[in-house]
Amino acid sequence: MSETAEAPESDVAADPPPKARPAKGKPEKRHILLRLFGISIWGALKLTLLCVLVGVIVLAAQFDPRDPQVDVGQTLAATAQTAWNGASWAVRNLWRPALAGAAVVLPIWVLWRLASLPFRK
Repeated sequence: MSETAEAPESDVAADPPPKARPAKGKPEKRHILLRLFGISIWGALKLTLLCVLVGVIVLAAQFDPRDPQVDVGQTLAATAQTAWNGASWAVRNLWRPALAGAAVVLPIWVLWRLASLPFRK
């Protein structure tokens, strides 16, 4: 019986190297318009709700930019003063409900985190 000489594996033609893929840390570059205006469905919904909220505020304030008495600086100052007054009111008055809510929520949250610990990566 004649033995057929098989070529050693090192002589067998190797597969060509795979095509270079982008590094895992670097995503492919997207087009400038996609980077600028690309938005998810959830993002579009949030943007729409924000537009509606701002529109309600503008209409409730009866804002008319054509009115000659419109003063942007004075309006911004009044808005900042109102925001400051609201924040100081919240600090003075909302700590009690926040503390009462935390007394209920935080222990439940800690128990939930402990119970779900084996299932988290």
